[in-house]
Amino acid sequence: MPRAADPALRDRIVETSAALFYERGVRAVGMAEIVAAVGCGKNALYRHFPSKEALVLAYLQHMARWLDATMDGALAGLERVPSAALVAVTRQVADWVAAPGYRGCPFRSYLREVREDDHAPARLAEAEVEGLRVRVDALVARLGTPQPDLLADRIWLVIEGLYASAPYGDREQSATTAVGLVQELLAAA
Repeated sequence: MPRAADPALRDRIVETSAALFYERGVRAVGMAEIVAAVGCGKNALYRHFPSKEALVLAYLQHMARWLDATMDGALAGLERVPSAALVAVTRQVADWVAAPGYRGCPFRSYLREVREDDHAPARLAEAEVEGLRVRVDALVARLGTPQPDLLADRIWLVIEGLYASAPYGDREQSATTAVGLVQELLAAA
């Protein structure tokens, strides 16, 4: 007699694979390891995700929903104050980077690891990185400062610097420095 379908299995597969992919990288984790970690059969995994690429896409979508919701929460109530919103964006990235267990931006890590851009997971990862840049550009444009492109580039470099410096040195100090730099850039603008 076949087993009844587990309605929560898909979510368990995504959450388990997300933890493994984030911790060790997409290429380092095989489908057999995910089957063992989830405690499901191989057929059940492939019924939900016919390929590893489909599972990686679900992982990146899962991370995008979480990160976008967290960023939206950080910006709630700041829609009318773009300078405060820019500081909040930087502070949110700084908080992620300084958090225990931080292993890098899942989108930047994926793009660095795979280095191919002609498939759905890479397009999603690129869109997520670009989406944050679009937020920064839009907020800077609302400031009405001279040379908004230059200011947006500088703030973006601070944010990218946070992501790049995360594996090295004192992440809390880097986070504090980054927020301070954005505040200084905005004050000078």
